[in-house]
Amino acid sequence: MIDLDELHSHRCEEAGIVGAEAMVNAMAVGLVIEVWRNSPVEAMHASQRGPDDAAMFAESTALHDRAVFALREEDRAFALIDFERHLLDRTRPWAGTEGKTLKELGYGYLGVYARHVKDRTNALMSLARHTCVDGAFEVYLVNRALGFGRDHKGMPGWRVVVERIAVLLADPNHPAWHGSERGERALAEMPPSTPPIDDLAEVLLSTPYELPHDVLGWLSDHLLFCAGPPYGISSWRISEK
Repeated sequence: MIDLDELHSHRCEEAGIVGAEAMVNAMAVGLVIEVWRNSPVEAMHASQRGPDDAAMFAESTALHDRAVFALREEDRAFALIDFERHLLDRTRPWAGTEGKTLKELGYGYLGVYARHVKDRTNALMSLARHTCVDGAFEVYLVNRALGFGRDHKGMPGWRVVVERIAVLLADPNHPAWHGSERGERALAEMPPSTPPIDDLAEVLLSTPYELPHDVLGWLSDHLLFCAGPPYGISSWRISEK
C-alpha cells in the first residue's frame, strides 16, 4: 500500500483521473472489479445458463452507477454492506437479461459467488483501519481500476471508446475496421431499435444498461471489448480517418 500511495497521484494524473468526480468514478470501477467482475461471475458467464456478453456489459455498467452511489455515502461501511446485499439479491433482475435473476443465471455457482462477494466486502471494510496510508480505500480501488478497467465506463478511456464507436459506425470503410466487410456487416446487422449514432453515444456514456437487449448483443458482437476495433487497436486515434 505504501508503494501504491507514493505513485497514486502521478498515476491518476497520467490516466486523466483529475478532480473529485473523476476520482469517485474511478473508485467505483475498482469496486465493481474487486467485488463482482473478477469473481465466480466469470464462471457463470462461461456456463450455458449464465449471463451472455450483452448482460455482462449491461450489469457491469449498472453496478458502476450503484457503486458511485455507495461511495458517496457518508457511512461508507453501511454503504458497502448495502452494495453487497444488492449483489447477492437472488430475486433482483440483472440488467441486460430481460428479467433473469442471480438464482437463474448463477445456478451451480451461488455458494462460491456469495463467499467471494462477502470476503471482498469484508476486506475492503478493513481498509478503513489501515494506518500506514491516508486514503487507503481510494488508493486501493483506483489501482484496481487502472490495472483491470482503464477502458470501463467511469474511466477516461470509456469516452474514447464511445467516440471511436461513433466514428466507426459513421464510416464502414474506416481503416480501423481492418477490412470494409467488418464495417458493412456490423451496419447490416444493426437492430432497428438502435438509436441514431449521436443518441447512441450519449446513452453509452450515461446509461448503456438501458439499451434494448438486441442492441446490447449487437454492440457486444461488433464493437465492445476484444470483439471490436475500439479495443483491439490500442494505437488508433479519432483523428485517423
